[in-house]
Amino acid sequence: MLVLEDAFVKAFDLSDSEIKLEIAVLLFQQGKVSSRKAAKLAGIPFLKFWEELSNRGIDLISDKTYISKSGELIL
Repeated sequence: MLVLEDAFVKAFDLSDSEIKLEIAVLLFQQGKVSSRKAAKLAGIPFLKFWEELSNRGIDLISDKTYISKSGELIL
C-alpha cells in the first residue's frame, strides 16, 4: 500500500483515482507493467485504459507486445 501525504496530493489537485491512473500510465510507459496490469493498478477496465492511452497519444503496441502462435495479441 502506498501512502501519500495530504499536502502532496493537494498540491496536484488530483483525486485518488486520478493519482492511481497517472502512476499506472507512467509504469506502462516505462515498460514496468503490461497494459492489462496497468489497468488493474488504475482500477479501471482494460479497454478504458486503452482509451486513456489513446487519448494521451501513447502507443499501445510496443516491444512488450507479442503475437501468440494462433495470431492472438498478448498484452
